[in-house]
Amino acid sequence: MLFRRNDKKLMNKFVTLKHTSLYIHIPYCKKKCSYCDFYSCTLSSGDEIKLVLNRILEDIEFILDITGNPEIRTLFIGGGTPSSIPIALLTEFLEKLTIIIKKEPYEYSIELNPETVTKEVLSVLEENNINRISLGVQSLNDRVLKVLGRNTDSISTFRALEIIKENWTRSFSADLINAVPEQTLKIALSDIRQINYFKPDHISLYSLTFEAGTELFSKFKMGEIQPITDSDDIFMQKESINLLKSMGFNRYEVSNFAKKGKESLHNLNYWKMGSYLGIGPSGASTLLTNAGPLRLSYKRSISNFLNSKTIADRTEQELINPESFLLEHLMMGFRLKKGIEIEHINSVFNFDIKDYLKTVIDKWGRVIKLTETSISLNSDGLALLNPFLVDTASLISEKKLKLSVSEINWPQNFEVSLY
Repeated sequence: MLFRRNDKKLMNKFVTLKHTSLYIHIPYCKKKCSYCDFYSCTLSSGDEIKLVLNRILEDIEFILDITGNPEIRTLFIGGGTPSSIPIALLTEFLEKLTIIIKKEPYEYSIELNPETVTKEVLSVLEENNINRISLGVQSLNDRVLKVLGRNTDSISTFRALEIIKENWTRSFSADLINAVPEQTLKIALSDIRQINYFKPDHISLYSLTFEAGTELFSKFKMGEIQPITDSDDIFMQKESINLLKSMGFNRYEVSNFAKKGKESLHNLNYWKMGSYLGIGPSGASTLLTNAGPLRLSYKRSISNFLNSKTIADRTEQELINPESFLLEHLMMGFRLKKGIEIEHINSVFNFDIKDYLKTVIDKWGRVIKLTETSISLNSDGLALLNPFLVDTASLISEKKLKLSVSEINWPQNFEVSLY
């Protein structure tokens, strides 16, 4: 039984999905990086890993069943580091997953770290229809890698990139981090140039944040490490973006750059607020019920994940109130270069978003692009995304929506397309 009796009133019934995205969280890493606040733990026994993987498969099968067995359009396996688990267990998991989802996803991605890249791993991924790998490079400079507490060095990372270049013919994305202490502009630009040699068709470029609870944050609080200045961060990001543009990478989201037609469909589904499933410890789903949009968030605990009897026991369940749901639409949508789609927002919340945001639009007019169909931030505005969203959140908290949760017209089967 999925939900306990006292959950029935809250849950009512799930609305049937035609299609959705699926994220699978495999929470194991060989080592926890000092900056990472995602839920993960160091590798455990093979027996425990197998139990976790089997529970993930059980939950996927059950949730797909109660949502009408939708087509999985995009699938992303992340963590943790999925490829850090024994290859026999990974192979078995992928084979069983293929049987459950039936139809091959249009975009099927997996996250790798350099120290886990081998020809054998790539062969297993290809044999199981994965068509996109996302490599957590972060930097190719040893000083920067040391600050980040990475479980690799530049030599090992270059070796992994060579293996990918020689053995992987499908889509390849690389993650980089800017604004790291010990990192200069020269190092940041060198990382981009060197990565480009290995022909990725997608690059994610993030600015380092010091997240509470991480080892890096503790060092910062103790004065052992200092972040670079905001002005240096902005300048480094601007120069990096200019370099990526010169290499043919289109900036389609605040931190994501792609060759034409190689944008991440899975992430676009998040940013454009499509429905999605997230299975595994700390995974989250956003789905529609007859009572309104629902967030199912798995608890950050392997023990709970394995020992709980129902998905209700493994998750926190929250009906998302209209103000929070509107803020999510805007926080996600304004990350995109194309911004928010006016007609879509108006149809979900049954009001005029241009009128609703008038005071924010007036205040930020110099960095806003307003058309008949969209509201977006220009390049200068994307650099100021966080303060812009703070103003937007303040406006939403002041203005109460005259709308109940059940009156939100969120389209479960919203079509996400490339542009």
